[in-house]
Amino acid sequence: MISSCSIKNKYYKRSQAIYIRAVKIEREGEQYGAYYQAVRSYREGEGGKVKQEVIHLGEHHTAERALESWPQEVQELKRTRPKQAAKLQYKLATLRELKEGEW
Repeated sequence: MISSCSIKNKYYKRSQAIYIRAVKIEREGEQYGAYYQAVRSYREGEGGKVKQEVIHLGEHHTAERALESWPQEVQELKRTRPKQAAKLQYKLATLRELKEGEW
């Protein structure tokens, strides 16, 4: 039984959809890059759309890329920035849960 499927970085399950959203960074009309977020989209009440950030992926344009690189980033941060490493470790655990359960 397939509980979810991926179509162009969109993950569907029941009435909610989780997809990867690119956010462009612009300053004074110039584009400096982009960052990515996993976003849950659903309707509330009489047709009102709600987009809720599930997890911030930063420079990683897919959840799989984040899952591949974050463990190494956590190890590197543990030496120099332990609080930052703990935050990233939490995001990694959250993303793994989402991929196993809801996505």
